[in-house]
Amino acid sequence: MNNSSTYIKDISREFAIYTAQNRAIPSLADGIKDGQRKFLWMIRNTVDKIKTVALASSAIGYGIYVHGDASAADTVSLMAAPYVNNIPLLDGIGNFGSRLEPTGVGAPRYTSVKRGIAAKELMFTDLDIIPLKENYDGSVMEPVHYLPLIPMVLLNGVSGIAVGWSTDILPRNIDDIIDSTIKAVSGKKIETIKPSYDYLQCDVNHLEGNTWIFSGKVDKVNTSTLKISELPPGVSLEKYKEKLNKMIDDGVISDYDDNSSEFIDIEIKVQRKTIDGKTHDQLLDLFKLKQKKTERIVVLDFNGKSIKQYENDVKLIHDFVVWRLEWFKKRYENLKSKAEYELNYWKALKECFDKNLPSKISKMSNKKSVEEEVTKITNKIVVLDNSQLDKISSLPSYRWAKDYYQTIIDKINEIESNIREYVDLLQDEKKLKNVYLEELKNLKKIKF
Repeated sequence: MNNSSTYIKDISREFAIYTAQNRAIPSLADGIKDGQRKFLWMIRNTVDKIKTVALASSAIGYGIYVHGDASAADTVSLMAAPYVNNIPLLDGIGNFGSRLEPTGVGAPRYTSVKRGIAAKELMFTDLDIIPLKENYDGSVMEPVHYLPLIPMVLLNGVSGIAVGWSTDILPRNIDDIIDSTIKAVSGKKIETIKPSYDYLQCDVNHLEGNTWIFSGKVDKVNTSTLKISELPPGVSLEKYKEKLNKMIDDGVISDYDDNSSEFIDIEIKVQRKTIDGKTHDQLLDLFKLKQKKTERIVVLDFNGKSIKQYENDVKLIHDFVVWRLEWFKKRYENLKSKAEYELNYWKALKECFDKNLPSKISKMSNKKSVEEEVTKITNKIVVLDNSQLDKISSLPSYRWAKDYYQTIIDKINEIESNIREYVDLLQDEKKLKNVYLEELKNLKKIKF
């Protein structure tokens, strides 16, 4: 019985982790859910537009998305929707919702998406060092997470429900996020960032703890007329008109005219006594233009293996910066390793010139004999792999001319200088932080 109970608990735990990892909970590392990550991976190397349905199908065909055609298309569409995201990670071509109907997205066969500046600048930094994992059947590789410069989980807002866990993270303005990240890198104190739906003109007020009040816009036109020019987040025009119709039925208002086109524009007729003496705040309450949201910051940790909950965004930003700095070290370790590998080739080539190989090559009968001679000349200086050995042995005859020797010397000096720079950065965390700060400042200059 105990064994059965343990088995059930283990299975339940595995399922809970699976739903969190694959469907519901965003990663602290790159701020997105696994499905979204897969579609970004599919378009990382192209700027061409692609039908929404085609991108969805390609991820399924490639073998990295397993949740069905409809789910895939919905995920892609929401990534491009301008009235759901502060900054959509995909550029949408076609109908991806409007201010009047934020979720009124066109059919995926009629819309297209492409990789835009947001994906390139926010998600695709350090692509050459992102960790990869095998897909479900081991046939291809896909990213564990991306390496953005800022905590992306705070940008667009995200909600999700997993087994035993839920998350509801409110969106923030990108400039505010960058500024707070800069302060954290610089060791300065940071404060909670006020949530912001950048595509709305809502007022935001802190209630208590992680609770915020978002208010639409209402103004008195005259003693019997009001104008509503903004609705709270998540409230569509059609849903709000249902509330107004009920207010007519209840005798609260006389009538209304909906003049909305690109923006919300509703004129409401009331009896003078209904609004006489009421404060702006009371009018917001009367016309149900307030929405209370309590933030619950639940994320997958940087390894994607366990759930982590934050009381607020301040500690999250600090943790992100510490983690991201380690990846700057990995960046320069990787660059150093690549430079050292390249240096081996050029040093070997120089040694071949110094040992007068150019004058001997014309007398060698085949490529194998060239390879043997190159190995004999260079093995006391560097160890060449097969690729490097083949590259030297396959050099065209004009590369063995004397004037190419200076090019080799210049290349060696350049690479050695780069290596010294990488070593210097790796030995000085302050310099690494300065690189990070400079990239954050450059990010702030970009018009998303």
